[in-house]
Amino acid sequence: MQGPHETDTELTPVPTEREDVFADDLKPGATLLDGQYTILGFLNSGGFGITYLAKDSLDRTVVIKECFPNTLSRRSHSIVRARSRKHTGDLRSFVQNFIDEARSLAKLVHPNIVGVHQVFEDNDTAYMAIDFINGKDLNDILNTTDTAFTPAQVVVLLKKMLSAVDFIHQSGILHRDISPDNILIDQNGNPVLIDFGAASEQVVRATRVLTGRRVVKDGYSPQEFYLTGAEQAPSSDLYALGATFYHVITGKVPPESQRRLARVAEGVTDPYEPLAGRFPGYPPGFLEAIDLSMRVMPRQRLQSAGEWIDMIQRGEEEERLASDAAPASIATPVAPPATAEGARKLDSFIENNSGYFFGLFLAAGGAVVVGLGALVWWLVR
Repeated sequence: MQGPHETDTELTPVPTEREDVFADDLKPGATLLDGQYTILGFLNSGGFGITYLAKDSLDRTVVIKECFPNTLSRRSHSIVRARSRKHTGDLRSFVQNFIDEARSLAKLVHPNIVGVHQVFEDNDTAYMAIDFINGKDLNDILNTTDTAFTPAQVVVLLKKMLSAVDFIHQSGILHRDISPDNILIDQNGNPVLIDFGAASEQVVRATRVLTGRRVVKDGYSPQEFYLTGAEQAPSSDLYALGATFYHVITGKVPPESQRRLARVAEGVTDPYEPLAGRFPGYPPGFLEAIDLSMRVMPRQRLQSAGEWIDMIQRGEEEERLASDAAPASIATPVAPPATAEGARKLDSFIENNSGYFFGLFLAAGGAVVVGLGALVWWLVR
């Protein structure tokens, strides 16, 4: 690769220590931790970091998350440096916070949460090695397939995600970036919550760098995510989870929370269209719980994933009791259809015995009809 000062000679100047080569991401073939990990390629990037596909020393496929806050840092060759001297302290604080959070996330062992199995420092920044999930994210599924999830599938997916979210909240962590692109559906149809790059332990949110870390996704982020320094709580994650499943059920991204807040403040009707009553096939209270999680004002929302789970379980129990109480249907006997041969035998029998039937009916009255019915059945069977 040529340096920034090219010449007309055939030789390419060797970069000196004073010549910087800038790039946003590590290139394929780059190694980390003394060759323990080899970068295969770029996967994704956000405001706080970059993710790569990589191989470890045992030739296993993993995902590497690099701490790279783009507002504070730049890359010189492979080294991550502060954008300016005034950013140096903030960058180091950010990297240390990344390490602390990664160690906390490594303790989260749950079937619906991506596993973190190593945290390390290299290139003057920090990295975490996480499980590679073979599947597609929910956003890709919603945008590239015409096949909608059935109500039964939606219920299962949401219950598993609520279990994962409840688990991280019980551990004192907020995800802060729940959205369809951060939920992977593996090959077994199991949802896995990924990308904790914006997560924060609530006990360390006092630092200036941390309070400035915001991830905003229109339609999914609650209104408090748009305000620097605004209080965030488990109900903030629940809003984002509700918005994600609103998209799953309706096929549309819900209206932006800031626009909703502005309309409510103006005394105008909230543009959010509730799910309840619009989509059949769900247990009682299921859609109402999603609507409740997406209230504009945090205090009016569901306050915990456990509360949401309880609401779903009550609806499922109500549905089960209603099903058990429903009267069993009684089958009505149906005479077998007449065959062509049976119909011919019946016509012949009636023609040859018409006088007999008339006299018998006069003598015995309508009671003969019962016996005649049995005889007819015997002839046509």
